[in-house]
Amino acid sequence: MKYSPIFITATNTNVGKTYTTLKLLEALSAKGLKVGVMKPIETGVMDAPLDAVMLFEMAKRYHPDLEKLSLKEIVPYCFELPAAPFVAKGRKKINVDVLQHAYEKIASLCDIVLIEGAGGLLVPIEEDLYMYDFIRLFEAKTLLVGHDQLGCINDILLNLHLLDSLGVEDYEWCINFKAERTHFDTISLPFLKKTFGRVLSVQEDMPNILRSLGV
Repeated sequence: MKYSPIFITATNTNVGKTYTTLKLLEALSAKGLKVGVMKPIETGVMDAPLDAVMLFEMAKRYHPDLEKLSLKEIVPYCFELPAAPFVAKGRKKINVDVLQHAYEKIASLCDIVLIEGAGGLLVPIEEDLYMYDFIRLFEAKTLLVGHDQLGCINDILLNLHLLDSLGVEDYEWCINFKAERTHFDTISLPFLKKTFGRVLSVQEDMPNILRSLGV
């Protein structure tokens, strides 16, 4: 059975998109699915695209047929400058047809593809292309990853408001806990739980996250 791809984004950079994508990969593979991975654009690349390499190597361990693909297909665009793609690419043009072709090649070998974004939803790629446009480009469901520090309420609400204003319907959000939970439970959990009824975590609630995303 084929499933819609999942686009993994976050409220900002360094929140835990790659970690979350790896956890999704493990959980989906444990369900017996053939899982592909894609990182359309990676910046801050010196010798190798570290995030894409990590994703690709783990995906191949679970799904050896992915050996037929090259790293270039997993991460079609790499740039050295650790900045938004709009800046990092210099004069180079990001071609969405290249991204679409790479995705289709990965998807042909898989039941589902995990697509990790770069930065957050409003990261600019071209003058008329932002990271959130990948949701429609790949016809993907969306998982928003939030941080666990002070300010997470504002960051999560802003991103959910953006998704709603864009007309995105198939999305879920969760928290990636990097620190001990006592601070979050005291400072942020009361409002989030009152507002949303539940707060899912990457570490503890992956089955619920997948269920919410229809997998």
